[in-house]
Amino acid sequence: MLEIENSVDRRMRPRPNTRVNLESLMSNDSQSSSSRSSSPSHRSSSPIPPESGHQELAKDNETVKVCLRLRPHLRNNPYKAAFRIHENSLLARNVDDNSTERQYTFSEIFDDTVSQAEVYDRCIKPAMRNISGERGATFLTYGTSGSGKTYTLLGNHANPGIVPRAIEQVFMENANCISPHPGLKVDKTSVSFLDDDSVCRELKKVESMKKMLQYHDAGHSRMKSIIRKEHDFQTSKDPDLRVFIWVSFVEIYNENVFDLLGQDSIFGKRKPMKILSNEGNAYIKDLSCVFAGSSEDAYNILQFGLQSATYGSTDVNSNSSRSHSIFFMTVVSYSLATQLINYSVYKFCDLAGSERLKKTGNFGDRLKEAQKINTSLMVLGRCLETVHKNQKSKKLAEIVPVRDSKLTMLIQSALLGKEKLSMIVNLYPTEEYYDENLNVLNFSSIAKQIVLQRKPTQRRDRTTRYSFFLAQATSSPSAKIDWNQLMVENESLKQELAYESNVYREQLADKALEIQQLKREIFDQELQLRNELTDDFESYCAQREATFQTRLKQAREAAVLPYKLQITNLNAKIEHLKNVITDMEYEEDEYEKKLKAYQEELQKYREKEKRTRRLSL
Repeated sequence: MLEIENSVDRRMRPRPNTRVNLESLMSNDSQSSSSRSSSPSHRSSSPIPPESGHQELAKDNETVKVCLRLRPHLRNNPYKAAFRIHENSLLARNVDDNSTERQYTFSEIFDDTVSQAEVYDRCIKPAMRNISGERGATFLTYGTSGSGKTYTLLGNHANPGIVPRAIEQVFMENANCISPHPGLKVDKTSVSFLDDDSVCRELKKVESMKKMLQYHDAGHSRMKSIIRKEHDFQTSKDPDLRVFIWVSFVEIYNENVFDLLGQDSIFGKRKPMKILSNEGNAYIKDLSCVFAGSSEDAYNILQFGLQSATYGSTDVNSNSSRSHSIFFMTVVSYSLATQLINYSVYKFCDLAGSERLKKTGNFGDRLKEAQKINTSLMVLGRCLETVHKNQKSKKLAEIVPVRDSKLTMLIQSALLGKEKLSMIVNLYPTEEYYDENLNVLNFSSIAKQIVLQRKPTQRRDRTTRYSFFLAQATSSPSAKIDWNQLMVENESLKQELAYESNVYREQLADKALEIQQLKREIFDQELQLRNELTDDFESYCAQREATFQTRLKQAREAAVLPYKLQITNLNAKIEHLKNVITDMEYEEDEYEKKLKAYQEELQKYREKEKRTRRLSL
């Protein structure tokens, strides 16, 4: 019976039992060479296991950064000591009952005396590092209505919030690399180059937004000087790097996503937008992405979007945010040396405050808004709870319900651990809002326990048939000799490749000169051909003009001829009538003479008759 060839029958093909690190086989390290020449039993422990090979991954894992910030209380409305701070823990206990004291641990706790600069340095600044390959970060401000979330996020001219400070950090760290023209843009999670017409349109878009600002002031320069005094941002000195910064701004109102930077948003003509996904990355279809060539442009774009944001008045807050707003800042970097393109997206989310109807007094549209806000926050809590449960349990992971809300769909990358997530929980520590604050604290305690697992970007080796033959080849005694010969051949091939590349460069230069000469010849031939065509066309036009003049003359003569005959006939009739008139005038003279003679004879007769009558008497 014939023996079946293993390479023919797929069931009998040899498969590798181990994995081999291909990069170690190509290195020149002596330890790598010795490991390749070792026995197969020694090699079985060195390959990269399926879920290892990145020992630093465990060190990189960290929990979600959750910071607590207490809002200053009013002097004329002191509150009872329902909350106490002990190091990085908050102790909560209702003083009206005998309930047990609850403890909540945070990454950082800021009392009402901590400045905006300190909050930014300890919560936001570490996540805004300019590192190539970072996907970005998501920053959330969460709390009850009126707890100071918007102030933490935006601040004012005297005390800028985290968004203006983040803008200044990005522009100051990349001051030497910022491109004044929008050459690269992220479109549907992929980077594309812009042509000259697109560049002009983007620049005009920024200028039109500046002109449409309702309250344009000089507060940015003052705010910029304040931020520079309070922070020490180091400027990058990479001359081969070009950075392009783009800004977007949306709000989620009644579970509909609206573009705050659209030209129609300022006139109230807004249309809900769709959220799509490309390879697991969510993006908003047809979202306005505006180029910011300076920090002032980015701040003006932010102010333009705030004009269209939805605010309302409740019993708790006279200027309450009625929607979740998300400010996107995309940093695209292009290396001239390596020709590599990276981009990071930083999301700043101002979550609307959770509300209770009996305290806010909402009804009508405000009631509907509150229901939508509470529903989206509930979905966000479910997502965090599911992620935490999946990390704790070894069973089959549950599906994170990110699609149940527009908010969680937009920040799903952070919820699923693909990018950094930081949360600033704002608390108004009064006894009146004790129950609402407990809900906020319970929500944040779940987020604090979630571990961010950053997946390595490099590809892992797969179990293939090639790895088996590679392991067999490296296990032979002559592997080291073959390796040395391979390295010598590799060096010779490199030298030959360098020589060939130089030859090809010279040939390319000669071809370039030849192409230039051919272009000149083509230009001369084209010029000569154009001149010949112009001369021929001019002669043709002259000939056609002469023909048309002749035809026009003939047409004129043909058109005048019948009228000449009519004129001759009319002239003959006129002469005849003149003769008739002359004869009649002559006859008239004769008749006048006869009439005069008759009148004289009549006069004589009358005188004679008078004399006869006198004689008779």
